[in-house]
Amino acid sequence: MKYTVEELAQKVQGKLVGDGQVVIEETRSLEQSAPQAISFAIGDYCEYVGQSKAGAVIVEAPIEGVEIPQIVVDNAKVAFSQLLELYHPPVVVPRTIHETAIIGKNVTLGKNISVGPYCVINDNAVIGDNVVLHPYVYIGHNAKIGEDTMIYTGAVVHENCILGKRVVLRAKAVIGGEGFGFATEHGIHTHIPQVGNVILEDDVEVGSCSCIDNATMGSTMVRRGTKIDNLVHLGHNVEIGEDCFLIAQVGIAGSTKCGNHVIFAGQTGCTGHITIGDNVTFAAKTGIIGNIPSNGTYAGFPQRPHKEWLKMQAYESRLPDMAKTIKRLEKELAALKQELNEK
Repeated sequence: MKYTVEELAQKVQGKLVGDGQVVIEETRSLEQSAPQAISFAIGDYCEYVGQSKAGAVIVEAPIEGVEIPQIVVDNAKVAFSQLLELYHPPVVVPRTIHETAIIGKNVTLGKNISVGPYCVINDNAVIGDNVVLHPYVYIGHNAKIGEDTMIYTGAVVHENCILGKRVVLRAKAVIGGEGFGFATEHGIHTHIPQVGNVILEDDVEVGSCSCIDNATMGSTMVRRGTKIDNLVHLGHNVEIGEDCFLIAQVGIAGSTKCGNHVIFAGQTGCTGHITIGDNVTFAAKTGIIGNIPSNGTYAGFPQRPHKEWLKMQAYESRLPDMAKTIKRLEKELAALKQELNEK
């Protein structure tokens, strides 16, 4: 597949700077660029564009003194993603129901769906139009899958769960598994039935091997547009707002309520039964132990405002020298006291 830089600029509605007749055959990162490839650069990476071997580069502002053709756009990541789809079109899945699939009673199947080999769709489930179920997907009793949803190999949607439109479940994601609820008496743990469900609203994506537990009662909720990475766990009755990011190995304990546009960076851990406001960012490995108001950036364990955490880190690196200084001052003070007593 070949396009000139000028043609690519038109496809992403960008402004061309430089030679538009250079032919581009593939997409690559800036570090692995080649004369036949197009890359993109934002932020600090822009200073390396002049050293790149790329045939062209997508940027958000023209870079002076660079011979490589540039396509200038408002959002380089979005434009580059459009070219990724152009050069790497998705695999076309046959819109058929494979003969090995098991379909239960009273199942509603929409139009133009694909049900892959060895899928199981249990009784009373509803599958919307244009849904794709890759091989070995399990859909539980009474589950509802919205239009244009894509569920990859081995994913599980347990009974009574509801998925909105254009939801994506990556391989081995588990939606609506039994919530972790026990009553302890005399040292014995007795399981509490978890009879609720999980609701994923429109345009939610869930990564591979992530688990979202069903609610004890009611619904565990992930609202519209939220994106969840691989290996994330949401406990029972958690509520996540709209357009949030939950990055790898995040864990959120039960009954926590989170607002909109919140970012949980990798390995962030959150206690249960708290409330987090809107527009909050947690740095990697943050330990959240209490309610968080809207609009802020936090880091560390326990969580604290990011600037405060940076100061603490700076002081921590100086602790050995500070300890030596304190010991020296203590000796000097003791000596002064002795001199005063002798007088």
